[in-house]
Amino acid sequence: MKIQKLHIKNFKSLVDLEIVEPNPFTVFVGANASGKSNIFEALEFNAFLPISYKAEPFEQFYRIFGSKEDLLSRGYSHAEIEITLTLDPVGSFIASYNFENKLTVGARLGKDHDLHNVAHSNINNFWIKNFSRIFIGNKKELKLHYKDDIGLSLDGSNLEKVLKRLLQDETKREEIVEYLRLLIPEFEHIEIHSDNIGGTDTLLLYEKGSNKPFSRNLISDGTYNILCLLTVVLQSDEPQFLCIEEPENGLTPYVIETFVELFRAKCEEQGHYIWLNTHSQTLVRQLKEEELILVSKQNGATQIKQLRKGDFYGLRADEAWLTNALGAGLPW
Repeated sequence: MKIQKLHIKNFKSLVDLEIVEPNPFTVFVGANASGKSNIFEALEFNAFLPISYKAEPFEQFYRIFGSKEDLLSRGYSHAEIEITLTLDPVGSFIASYNFENKLTVGARLGKDHDLHNVAHSNINNFWIKNFSRIFIGNKKELKLHYKDDIGLSLDGSNLEKVLKRLLQDETKREEIVEYLRLLIPEFEHIEIHSDNIGGTDTLLLYEKGSNKPFSRNLISDGTYNILCLLTVVLQSDEPQFLCIEEPENGLTPYVIETFVELFRAKCEEQGHYIWLNTHSQTLVRQLKEEELILVSKQNGATQIKQLRKGDFYGLRADEAWLTNALGAGLPW
């Protein structure tokens, strides 16, 4: 599955924003309050919408995301989110929503055929089942609190449930342990202890030279972040769309570099779309031109600039960004 275009109109600061043929691994950078998180929230809103061919009330979504007035750009009466996908071998899919209780869905096989039922099936799988917005530790942005083991909640609060399921898979356990030994000094072993009577799961992390494990409240924020990032990337073997906010929090430069390599590899190997937003110079330094989207704001409206091969003019990505050689404004 390939995203051909994302077009968002009148959602908060996104007055008219279009991203064409985005790279599966994409990083959004820009100043605070430029609208990076609004892009992710618009996609999150899209994932929560009912996939149907008749208009349905949006009151439940207003309860989760805020009122229409909170979501609309100032001075506009409606908003739309349109996503064009390539669904091999189906063809193209276009979904358009607005806040006037209208929903438009269409799919084409080749040029001449409408296959609404196929579009319905694919959009369900891709947006509802496999989309996740992640902002680890940020309860303020949490819309729904997941308590199962299917996928990580936005704030990572159900980490033990999802990680327990992954550790029961021998292949995934080996991959997780390998990365933890690479990223956490003195790491030895990890397990999830389950209390069958109380129904609770407890994270236990063991280090070399110590027989006493560290529980969740004793590990560092960086270690917790590492566990959440590994878990969300490995939580599904199906193609995922992950929007991860500020993944660098609490991480050393080496760990950040390793995760950039992991995210890029999983996009190539498993068909994931992994989008990040960041303020980290270390993270930006690792990027190729086509992986970077610059975000700025002009007259209250979010603007973006997609980069293409050659746009760094021989500079490192962070040098081009911080010196404003890319022409989209400084990150402060």
